[in-house]
Amino acid sequence: MRGFWSSGNVQRLGSDDEGFSLVEMLVVVAILGIILALAVPNLIRSRHAANGASAIASLRTINTAEYLYEHRYSGYGTLTQLVPEGTLDTNLNSGNKSGYVFTLAVSADLKHFTANADPISSANFLSHYFIDESSIITAQVGAPASVTSTPIQ
Repeated sequence: MRGFWSSGNVQRLGSDDEGFSLVEMLVVVAILGIILALAVPNLIRSRHAANGASAIASLRTINTAEYLYEHRYSGYGTLTQLVPEGTLDTNLNSGNKSGYVFTLAVSADLKHFTANADPISSANFLSHYFIDESSIITAQVGAPASVTSTPIQ
């Protein structure tokens, strides 16, 4: 005769049919929350750094395009004049690229230009960039850069 415990009338604790307990699920959620709290700010910082690097590269391209345009037409050009020449990315024609607004000003005699790259959002803690015909890119955090701002390396 078989005993009461071996007849299958009592479920064993920890059987495969139970799934996860509430405590186990809360531990998993807490761990995921900690990982997200550490990862998200770093991802945002990385995106801002990549956008800043793209802005610097775009200013260097604008500088090169200006020199090519000046050599050809004996004067500097605006963004709308530079894009059809094929030396600039067509995205720069609108003045926006990679989270930055680009402005290009040319003097009345067409012998001088200035270009700024200012962040579209979070302008208080992101870098602003500036370049002119001297080919030196300067940067300033939190305010528009100018010729007197700190040169980048």
